[in-house]
Amino acid sequence: MSDEMNPEIERTLDELADLLCKSLNGELNDTGERQDGLLKTLVMSGYVRQSERSLMDEVGRRVKDKFGKPSMSRGGALSSMTSKLEARFKSLARWESNTPVDDSPPTAANMSPPADS
Repeated sequence: MSDEMNPEIERTLDELADLLCKSLNGELNDTGERQDGLLKTLVMSGYVRQSERSLMDEVGRRVKDKFGKPSMSRGGALSSMTSKLEARFKSLARWESNTPVDDSPPTAANMSPPADS
């Protein structure tokens, strides 16, 4: 575990690596929804600010560590998967960093004059 990353980020990266391992193994067909949830967790946890490695490199390294030799023969597939993961992560990070635009004009407060007693 890297000294720079918090335990939540470490767990999330491990879960992403597990998903990709299962996907490479043919155990999972559609991991999109789960991946998006994990990527959002990384965005909210500050992975962008805390990591020296790209998400693609970090998850790819973890998959190779977990999956071992079979991942070496599936390098092209792994590279494609981690590249898509990186693109989705960057998109989510960009979306989260944008402030919402409120196009409605400001309105006056509803203030009534004090009532006569």
